[in-house]
Amino acid sequence: MTDEEGIGLALDLARTALTQGEPPFGAIIVNAGGQVIARTTDAVRTHHDMTQHAEIAAVRAASATAGPSLAGCTLYTTCEPCPMCFTAAWLARVSRIVWGCSMAEVATIMGDAQRELAVPAPRMNDFGGNQIDLRGAVRAAECLALFQPA
Repeated sequence: MTDEEGIGLALDLARTALTQGEPPFGAIIVNAGGQVIARTTDAVRTHHDMTQHAEIAAVRAASATAGPSLAGCTLYTTCEPCPMCFTAAWLARVSRIVWGCSMAEVATIMGDAQRELAVPAPRMNDFGGNQIDLRGAVRAAECLALFQPA
């Protein structure tokens, strides 16, 4: 699977989340063999729980399938992971994270409506010791368009 295809699958999930009244975040995890082992969206409004981010749910779902180590796996997400989501992926030993738009770009559109700690994933990676392979800005315009007012 190419990075563009992975983000495409995450985009489909984010669009579904938006139609269900959730923020437009989608995430998948693909194992080393190219199989999707988790497909998730944000569920913060449904569960009234601000920790129900798509990336956290993806790590949980993938771990339930593959075990606690997700080494060799890639997390594809429509938006750069926040520090909480990055840490979950780091703890699970996800090897790669690929995202669409950046948290900073979303903040420009959403302002205080999308509350996140403004610590970019590369900075979190610097803190982590064992580095995760990071790639951002994959289909970024499509991902960012989900946050534009209707």
